[in-house]
Amino acid sequence: MISHLSLQSKGMLSKFISRQADRSGLEYFMIEHPKFDAAFAVHGAHLLHFQLKGQAPTIWLSKSALYNEQKAIRGGVPICWPWFGAADKSIGENLPAHGFARTSKWEFKSSKALTGGLQIEFRLQDTPQTREIWPYQFELILKATFTDSLKLELISKNTGKKDFNYNAALHTYLNISNPESCQIYGLNKHYADKLNAGQLKMGDGSLQINAPIDSIYQKAADSVVLCDNGLHRQLHIHNAGNDSEVLWTPWVEGAKAFADMPDDGYLTMFCIESAITRQCGQPLAAGQTHTLSTVIR
Repeated sequence: MISHLSLQSKGMLSKFISRQADRSGLEYFMIEHPKFDAAFAVHGAHLLHFQLKGQAPTIWLSKSALYNEQKAIRGGVPICWPWFGAADKSIGENLPAHGFARTSKWEFKSSKALTGGLQIEFRLQDTPQTREIWPYQFELILKATFTDSLKLELISKNTGKKDFNYNAALHTYLNISNPESCQIYGLNKHYADKLNAGQLKMGDGSLQINAPIDSIYQKAADSVVLCDNGLHRQLHIHNAGNDSEVLWTPWVEGAKAFADMPDDGYLTMFCIESAITRQCGQPLAAGQTHTLSTVIR
């Protein structure tokens, strides 16, 4: 997991949740439950790890990830918000890719025990710094529910008087055995291939991982299934509040280009993201809320 960070305990929040910090002061929440282990970084409210006892990890984390306040952590589930990809030029120039939520310091909001699991929430609110690059008032809640499955809910609330539209993604890095052993089923047949200038294509609803992939699929009618013969498991991924699923792997050359991913890191990860990618985004009137979620079981 992240034992190489030499974390120091900052006390227990509950029977199963401890608060810890690394040498630079970045904070983490470590969850050790009889049914699962999990970990969060306060930086980005970033889920770093989820693993059911006796099984391989569900979530992949780069062994060479960088942990600092300037950069998103490679792996886990980064939160893309309030835009996906590059910011529209109408917003401004030289803005951070995928928004500012994944590189912001969130605050711990609450935790509670559930029957056979637990729930934890983090919160991010607008500040003078965020309003300089995105002039809206908001409250974001990340609610994570851990049982025998993983559920992440990104709840966006417009707390201001101006309506706004936003894009987002739960950029989920899934742990896999190897690409050759994996097949994905349940996809919509229509997708845009970002590696070919966003060319619209038609598939058959399935995918084999054997090359670089960066595709935006129209929202699936039901769960997307990752069948991993190497790990002898199927991950059923049900997304809601989204308009698309983004599938991504950097493959060989992409992994080599990342300083925060081992050259062979692409062999054990694959991203299936619950996302809002349409150009107009998700409208959110003053006082309204919207929830983007993913459930992995």
